[in-house]
Amino acid sequence: MPRGDRLEVEHRIAGSTVTYLHHGIDIGDGTVVHARPHDFRKPFGGGRVVRTSQADFSGGRPVHVSTEPPAEFSADEIAARALAHVGRDGYHLVVDNCEHFATWCATGRRASRQVDIVMGRVVAGVSRAAAALSARAAVGAAERLAVRTAVGTTVRLGLKTLVPAAIAGEAAALAAEWTAHQRGAAAPESRQAGEAAGLAASSLACAVAGVPAGPAGVVTGAFAGAALWLTGSVTATVASRAVNHGRSPTGRPGSTRPAAH
Repeated sequence: MPRGDRLEVEHRIAGSTVTYLHHGIDIGDGTVVHARPHDFRKPFGGGRVVRTSQADFSGGRPVHVSTEPPAEFSADEIAARALAHVGRDGYHLVVDNCEHFATWCATGRRASRQVDIVMGRVVAGVSRAAAALSARAAVGAAERLAVRTAVGTTVRLGLKTLVPAAIAGEAAALAAEWTAHQRGAAAPESRQAGEAAGLAASSLACAVAGVPAGPAGVVTGAFAGAALWLTGSVTATVASRAVNHGRSPTGRPGSTRPAAH
């Protein structure tokens, strides 16, 4: 593969069927520079930037080229940036991983789409659960929240429905968005897949809660679940933009370091 390419290879999280992408920079001579933990089984045990053979990098797995986000440096400069940090200590799965490092080499900005997916869904899930708890506190001893849907029907949903619906929705959204990303979908497409899955799961959870009220309760519950999900999505988007606005666009692998999986 050409010098300066960002390479990615699929790894499996130990003891599970969940996969993630490990990233590196092709030096063009059969070697790859990548940030990695000392032990992949201990991702929080530290690590460093290393230069290894492509065979060692891939571990016999298929290697693909990543082009997201688009590179802002020439191929030679990307390779030079990577080589300049070989031997650098420091690795953290969440804030300084292989994808952060490879993206920094190509763009000058530290970013990890995989971390963004997980953290974004965790934050959104907490926000939705907190909103459900706030609703419970607001209605007091009644313990049930009356939700008026877009079709003008009202359904009452208790805390035992709202919180599980929020959790189920975010779990489904995380699984769908993560899977889409691992399969090569661009960020907007993978996000859309996650939102669609979350919307369906939230609607289903609330629809099930409406079963005792008969068919009308099921339909009304589904609409209410959709309304709750969409409201939460808008809130999460606003919060995410606020966080990203305050983020520094650049990072130096010496103080604020890039990293590996």
